[in-house]
Amino acid sequence: MKKLLSIVLAGVLTVSLTACAGKGSSSEVESNSNETTKTDSKAEVAATQGKYTLKIGTALSENDPLYQALENVFEKNVEEQTNGEVQVEIYSSSQLGSDEDVLEQALVGAGVGIITDPGRLSNYVYDFGVLQAPYIADSYEEVLKLFATDVYKDLCSQIEQQGFNILSFNYYQGERELFTKKPIVEPSDLKGQRIRSSGSQVVTATLEAMGANTTVLAWSEAYQALQQQVIEGVEVHLSAAVGSSMQEVTKYLSFTGHQQLLTALVISDAWMKSLPEEYQTILIDQSYKAGTAASEAVLAKNEEYLRTLKEGGIEVIECNKEAFKEACNIAYETLGYTQIKAKLDAELGR
Repeated sequence: MKKLLSIVLAGVLTVSLTACAGKGSSSEVESNSNETTKTDSKAEVAATQGKYTLKIGTALSENDPLYQALENVFEKNVEEQTNGEVQVEIYSSSQLGSDEDVLEQALVGAGVGIITDPGRLSNYVYDFGVLQAPYIADSYEEVLKLFATDVYKDLCSQIEQQGFNILSFNYYQGERELFTKKPIVEPSDLKGQRIRSSGSQVVTATLEAMGANTTVLAWSEAYQALQQQVIEGVEVHLSAAVGSSMQEVTKYLSFTGHQQLLTALVISDAWMKSLPEEYQTILIDQSYKAGTAASEAVLAKNEEYLRTLKEGGIEVIECNKEAFKEACNIAYETLGYTQIKAKLDAELGR
């Protein structure tokens, strides 16, 4: 799997997964000087202070491979290659706020970034959510192909126009499964079950098509909500389940595989364009390298994650995956993604 990952990432996807990174003019901000004068750009502020600071948030814990790649690859290499002029700070467990909060800060030019998914980006470019729609891909290899399509590149251009800069879209977090308090074999078993949704329309529509009731919560609140019986389950990938100790508050794991989660490091386009071009290139390159490292680690450790969950008391349920696939077909109609899915299918020859 590692060999395949390296070949694909080094070849077909190197350009497309970083396609949203761009260059342009800087935005105006206030300086912090004692004279309280205004400068014309963030670049001038940074020159006065001697450095730029980028704060990156993620809902994941510090022991998650994605967080570790951000810290050990992205932060380390960016700071080294810019001689400390760009300082990177990584925040786990939604310490910077929810994905939506950080994205809104980025829109006004703040030096912040977030690891987020296509579903949340669909709040800004609606069709982006199709890349996270249920069973749009059945494997990691298939989802990589989605991010090499002209459909993706067009969506990427649209997200730039909204004020975001996608440094790279190659942070694979794994396949999304159901963790519940009761065994889930068929979609009908989800009737009346309150399952946590991130709040994105794609996730909510997927869960409701599968038969669940949804409750929108930040991931950092899911553990306590399960403890207090506010919800009966979550849909999440194995690394995040282990990182947040889902084995302590749920009993069953159903391998529904309803999403293959490839995520992006998204920052402010205005802040990005305030950097010297050489620094912009460094951020793009190192984000891609961090995404590769994170993805390889996730793939290599999935068996270890599953073992940890089982040892913690989780029972794996043999669910009817085909029944879940069939149930999720209605989600494309609900979301209005029928036409764009047809374009993807045509481009991929399926």
